[in-house]
Amino acid sequence: MDRFPDVSRLASWSASTTKQGFGVANLLDGRADSFWQSDGTQPHSLTLRFAKRQPLHTLSLYLDYARDESYTPCRIRLLAGSGPHDLQLLADHALDAPPQGWVHLPFAEGAADKEPVCAHYVAVELPQNYESGRDVHVRMAKILAPPPRDAAFRKDKVMPFSSPEFSMYQTVR
Repeated sequence: MDRFPDVSRLASWSASTTKQGFGVANLLDGRADSFWQSDGTQPHSLTLRFAKRQPLHTLSLYLDYARDESYTPCRIRLLAGSGPHDLQLLADHALDAPPQGWVHLPFAEGAADKEPVCAHYVAVELPQNYESGRDVHVRMAKILAPPPRDAAFRKDKVMPFSSPEFSMYQTVR
């Protein structure tokens, strides 16, 4: 997942509920010993708002069943749109085994073959936990964008054309 840029800091994060002292900021602090904890009835959710339409590839969550047990989500739904009024379900992931570490959840099935999902607004629903738990712990979260296309080419050349006809229009007078 190293080739996918992390765009988590471009979003404004909020949660449906938060237990005092265990807020959403803990998701982005890079520490596995801190976590966001929901507080209330299910389903719990995280909301991400981007200032401009953002291409999205994968949601990565750091979950630790060994530490969190019934607080660990076992089903995660990904929705996206231009705002809360037009969200569409993109993926409904059920975790097969209790997670220990990073869980990578693509926004679309076969995401490598398709155009990236672009959205202003993303909702991450956590409707179900292991052992019928009520509240949720998520230790870290990342939103990953698709890798830049032709990044190596753009770095080396201004125009991809090599014929004399194209070269004479390479610069503007």
